[in-house]
Amino acid sequence: MFKLIACDLDDTLLRNDFSVSPINRKAIEEAKKRGIKFIVLTGRVTAAVKPIVNALGIYEPFGSFQGAKIIDPLTNEMLYSCQLERQNALDMLRYAEKNDIHVNIYDDTKIFVKQLNKWTVFYESFARKVEIVVVGSLQNYFFKETPKIVMIDEHEKLLKAYEEISRFKSDDINMFFSKKNFLEFTNKQATKGHALKFLADKWHIERHEIMAIGDNYNDLTMIEYAGLGICMENGEESVKMKSDFVTLSNENDGVAYAIDKFILKTQNPAE
Repeated sequence: MFKLIACDLDDTLLRNDFSVSPINRKAIEEAKKRGIKFIVLTGRVTAAVKPIVNALGIYEPFGSFQGAKIIDPLTNEMLYSCQLERQNALDMLRYAEKNDIHVNIYDDTKIFVKQLNKWTVFYESFARKVEIVVVGSLQNYFFKETPKIVMIDEHEKLLKAYEEISRFKSDDINMFFSKKNFLEFTNKQATKGHALKFLADKWHIERHEIMAIGDNYNDLTMIEYAGLGICMENGEESVKMKSDFVTLSNENDGVAYAIDKFILKTQNPAE
């Protein structure tokens, strides 16, 4: 019997217009009525997650910044924080500026960039209602720590960056694609899998009692940690291969379909 569902937001629970469908909402509510906890684990900025979980009536803690932070939405208490210290981030920032790759760094409410450009416009289409602050060279900008670094550019250019950064990156830093145009860096302990384990341990929930749903490489750690790991139909092929089940796409209520199939066990909610 499942006791916990962990779910990604973008390209998973959210449709392409960033809304949550009525069918997905109903499935989440039905699961909650059965005493099953539903948590959100996302790469989004903390401030961008809270309105979504509040609108869904989800009062369990959520993970932002790929699990670098876990927040209690009722008290705003920080339950967990695992960030990149400035010194560990500088090599990536230097590489990005030397190779003319756009970079974001963050705090809980803001995004800091060297300059506004086409990539900040592109990013704003995902990170709505989050302030972007221009500070000039990020390697010269003082910050104590950041929950993550995101390089944003054409996929081919980021593939080259991935290969080159792999040669000098510290083993204490995670590097992964969250979208084809987003190459992200976090502390080694800042993953969705670690965040899921942290909350499961807090609630004394075993791995076989957990379902995790995602679509991309940044979701793999939670998909592999959960007893049942589910990938969206619109997800990356390699993530599908490492998942236990592939559900419908985010445009076709794939989260509801998975909840229905494995928990509610009623008729297909998408029909």
